[in-house]
Amino acid sequence: MTLVLEKEQVVRIIAEKGKAGLFYATSPDLKGLLVAERNMDALNKNIPSAVANLYLARGRQVVVKRADNDPGYHSAWVAEPA
Repeated sequence: MTLVLEKEQVVRIIAEKGKAGLFYATSPDLKGLLVAERNMDALNKNIPSAVANLYLARGRQVVVKRADNDPGYHSAWVAEPA
């Protein structure tokens, strides 16, 4: 049985460019989140599924949406109950 969130949760994302040229996304709000891609567009495209999969692994089914329009290295996403 999959548990569902009772309310929305904000997930702050921090993106950084690594020494090997890849871009990495982590979150101080969601331990274990690590997304790596060749460019920021691909990184931002794959963040929602990575966040949703981490919640699902913890028994919570969510839909993840961007909460801001900041194209930079710090962004906010919202995990909503599915």
